[in-house]
Amino acid sequence: MKPIIILFLFTCITFSGGAQDTFELLIEDTLDQMPTSVIETDKHYVFTELFGTFSSLGGKTKLYKTDKQGNIILNEVIKPEIYEFILTNIIAEENGRITGFGFQKIAEDSVAYFTVLEMDDNFSILTEKKYRTGFYYLDYINVEKLNDCYLIVGSGKYTSYPTYYLFSYLIDVSYDTIRNKVYPEGGLCIAFDIIPTLDGNYSKVFTRGFEQQTGTGGQIILMDSMLNRVGYTGVPEHVFSYNDAMYIDEAHYLLTGKTDIYNSGRQGARLAIMLMDTADIMQDIQILGAADTTNYPGFYSNLDFVDMNEIYYGGIKNLSVGYFVPADSWFFLNKLNSNLEVQWQKFYGGDANYMLWNLIATQDGGCLMAGTRYDYITQTDLR
Repeated sequence: MKPIIILFLFTCITFSGGAQDTFELLIEDTLDQMPTSVIETDKHYVFTELFGTFSSLGGKTKLYKTDKQGNIILNEVIKPEIYEFILTNIIAEENGRITGFGFQKIAEDSVAYFTVLEMDDNFSILTEKKYRTGFYYLDYINVEKLNDCYLIVGSGKYTSYPTYYLFSYLIDVSYDTIRNKVYPEGGLCIAFDIIPTLDGNYSKVFTRGFEQQTGTGGQIILMDSMLNRVGYTGVPEHVFSYNDAMYIDEAHYLLTGKTDIYNSGRQGARLAIMLMDTADIMQDIQILGAADTTNYPGFYSNLDFVDMNEIYYGGIKNLSVGYFVPADSWFFLNKLNSNLEVQWQKFYGGDANYMLWNLIATQDGGCLMAGTRYDYITQTDLR
């Protein structure tokens, strides 16, 4: 298998419109690579990389730390002795430590163990807790910290076939399980994001796979503190998959996702960003992307802001589904204000197959994007 090159592009625009530090970091390995999570601390950026061969199991996780100019100052493979060890989320804690969430397997045919790690600034493991799940593989693990606990909602499959079941954990700050559940419906059941309700009593989980409840491709599941699903709301305007949600004020939140556009019998995918009230009723919507191309939001995270008039929303222009596709694509970055008015759009790429996986707004008013770049012209093996 030929390598995928990970591209980390940092585009920093000051509030006055002038350019600050900008860097591009390319990391190439002999194995396939994928960024899964990115965070910013006071002095550094930290990101996780899944590497291995995507056609087989046995993936590993490497953590990187860079300075604010994009220079790598530390990288570490986490638990390389384990057959498969994947961190899909990392959280920067107030004490300077990092909490990681993912899973591990001891052999290809073994069950997956949901795993939580506490690490210091040098990526040394201080605490590890793992819980047997019964699943063969875990995917799209989302984490929300609330009320001194961590709520985790993800998807797992019992066999190698792509039938996913939703699961949840509530764990305390010592990483001990308070309760957990697996929900009975099987299919393409995937949770893309979580936000708490403002009273802290419930959480909204943004999913697909529960069309029978709402008649829509995307759903908002209301979950109580006992991890019971107590309500379903359909996501409007054919918006589903790759959701990211953030509160913009005490009465509204922003919700992104892929929307399917039907025009004269043709179907196309575009980027949607919606203003939703706390009753999950859409107040406004902006559709982004050219009508003649397939446009997807960033897969793991695509929306973030520090200032509500500096909203960054990123995706992929001209997506062709698959890791090794001989087609040109672009990172597609949009900057919007609080009225969802586009301030500018920028494109990066066009000389290879680019896919955006993560996006965060940075403390200085900029935006950090992480994704993959596949140069199909120099490759001979396109599996």
